[in-house]
Amino acid sequence: MRAISFEEPSVAGRGRRMLELQVRGGGAPPQSHWELKWRRLLTADRAVPRDFEDFDRTVRGMLNRISRENAFRILPLDPGLLAEAPAWFHARLAALMLNSYLQVIHTSRHARGLAVRSGDNVLPGYLDAVSPLLSSSPPLVTALTAWLARLLRWHDLCWPCARLLLLAAREGRGRDSLPGHSLGRLPADLIQGRLLSFLLPPRAPAIQGLVDEAVAPNLQLGGSEGRDVVALLAHFIMFSPLAVWPRVSAFGFALVEAVLLNLDSCQEREVYTAASVLATLAQRVEAGLGAAGSPEFARLCREDVRLIRRLADRLRESRGDEESGSAQGVPAVSSFVSCRVEAALEKTSRVHAKALRSMEPLAA
Repeated sequence: MRAISFEEPSVAGRGRRMLELQVRGGGAPPQSHWELKWRRLLTADRAVPRDFEDFDRTVRGMLNRISRENAFRILPLDPGLLAEAPAWFHARLAALMLNSYLQVIHTSRHARGLAVRSGDNVLPGYLDAVSPLLSSSPPLVTALTAWLARLLRWHDLCWPCARLLLLAAREGRGRDSLPGHSLGRLPADLIQGRLLSFLLPPRAPAIQGLVDEAVAPNLQLGGSEGRDVVALLAHFIMFSPLAVWPRVSAFGFALVEAVLLNLDSCQEREVYTAASVLATLAQRVEAGLGAAGSPEFARLCREDVRLIRRLADRLRESRGDEESGSAQGVPAVSSFVSCRVEAALEKTSRVHAKALRSMEPLAA
């Protein structure tokens, strides 16, 4: 039987029939139209191109067409290509992805609520479709979290501690003359190279050149659009693939902790962010505790319960301080944000109770 060449079909069913004819003829499946596109973009030049028109057009075309059914055909999943992809590729791809998903939230108010699957919320389906790419490309996950950290102004939360450490690293006096508890006694390379990396959110230097570009207008956000970014992060936490859950959950927990440790200097938007992210983390962990098909994910969720409880206790104590009129509590917030905090505390209590019930058979 004569092998039939395969091109990008306009109808998915016709494309599958052509591919079946090719395989039945004894030939290897040919490279798809999209695979050739990605290979041409990634092997042409590793340096930052002067013109991103071809790259942006390809990525936007992929984002407009992708679904769970065709994801493996149009995503750039070749391990060799992804391993050799330059930093600008991941940074720009992440920017275009976030811009597209924020546009979904702008045009669908259902996606701004709790991250749940429903007929009115199409964002979970989009995230499911790109799950193979997220699982196979750690640099892309790094770029996505770096963009989210910038949009959520995480660096502003970390600045007081970071400033203290930077001043300690520049201490000019001799170490022996400093008190034993002084940070200045620590080596400067230890402070700047290791301690700061645990306090600051992930950075992707390649995204700095894209900040002022019009490539992703939805990423040039003001204060009123911050809740859309929080909603996007909540969906990212709730529907990220299991392979990247340790990194995504660590990002969420660190963000919540950064807010709760600086409540006296936070504004209402930070309280809303912490409550929303904590509620989503609890929701995902609660679902994972009963994940019989993934014992490793269930184990990770059981380990996260203690951290969820600690963060919830901190948030609950802050609300108690607020009710008693203490200046150390959360800032004055609207009823809407207060309800979001209550929802977060309710979800954390529920996941803790479920964890205790799951431990009872083991104790018996």
